[in-house]
Amino acid sequence: MAILLAQVALVVLVLLLAGCAAVRPAIPLSDLDHPPLVRPEALKTPPAQVTRRLTTEEQLAELHRAVAETQTRPTLGKGDVLSVSVYDEPDLSIASVPIRPDGMISFPLIGDVQAAGRSVDELATAVTERLSRFVIEPRVAVIVTQLNSLNYTVNGEVNKPGVYPLVTDVSLTEAVARAGGFKKGQFRSSSVEVADLSTAFIAREGHVLPVDFTRLFRQGDLRFDIQLQDGDYINIPSGLSKEVYIVGEVNKPAQFAFREAMPMSRSLALAEGFTREADLTRVHIVRGALSNPNLIIVNFKDVLNGAAQDVQLEPNDIVYVPPTYLSRWAQMLNQIVPTITAIQTGIILGNSVNGGI
Repeated sequence: MAILLAQVALVVLVLLLAGCAAVRPAIPLSDLDHPPLVRPEALKTPPAQVTRRLTTEEQLAELHRAVAETQTRPTLGKGDVLSVSVYDEPDLSIASVPIRPDGMISFPLIGDVQAAGRSVDELATAVTERLSRFVIEPRVAVIVTQLNSLNYTVNGEVNKPGVYPLVTDVSLTEAVARAGGFKKGQFRSSSVEVADLSTAFIAREGHVLPVDFTRLFRQGDLRFDIQLQDGDYINIPSGLSKEVYIVGEVNKPAQFAFREAMPMSRSLALAEGFTREADLTRVHIVRGALSNPNLIIVNFKDVLNGAAQDVQLEPNDIVYVPPTYLSRWAQMLNQIVPTITAIQTGIILGNSVNGGI
């Protein structure tokens, strides 16, 4: 009987100890300003680091593929100015006619013709088909005298940032030259460039092209000197100013000033919470060039519970909270670039408004 009672007491004690271990209170995700105290003996899982970066040759191969996939023929747009002539029919020729805001041009005999969204050859074919009802075998020529609808943007540490018309073929190096080159600042009585080429990028249709700005501009590797297309966005960050970006499934994606001792957990508090789609088990810290970054993946829930190491942020880091339905880095990158572009554009517009007051 005494043995039986001892066995029962032992079982009860084991159950009580297990229960105490199981009911450790959870730490609310909103309590970001006061991370939990972690016992020194607690086991912390280090963040996963995806550090395998592309070689130069791999970057070039990827760049050629991306350029080929995004290669498009330029089309006419609102504001472009055209001259349209019909061979041996001087009364049917018009000069310096702008494409109207509705995308049309007016032409003798046939009236309004849709021009915006068509190539030069497509517009000539459309005019020819319409004229064929009035003229025998018309031969139509369309010449663009002013191409005002195509443009690209250069933002950041150049002397003349802004939106530029893409009136002729323009390479990446020519675009930077037209923007006045990289901005210079004073450091220890010497004039130095302030551009951080290691984190510079060019985005096309919301996708970052794998251009190595350092090799192109510092080492003269012209294999990265691609021709620009309509809508290209070039961003040259500063090597002097220090910011971090917090984007993705957060309530307030934005750019924030970098501060010393800036852990990821506290920094996420600046974004004022998460959306319902946020996957807190795979927070990505993007470090280095977007075209060829180092990635650090952190389980934010484990950090809050003291089971995983926090990560100290560095200047120009991007903290991205992905949605649960995205699993591939390429898909995430397509979400990051438009957000950062929008944030930077908003800052530029805000500075312009404030500067004009």
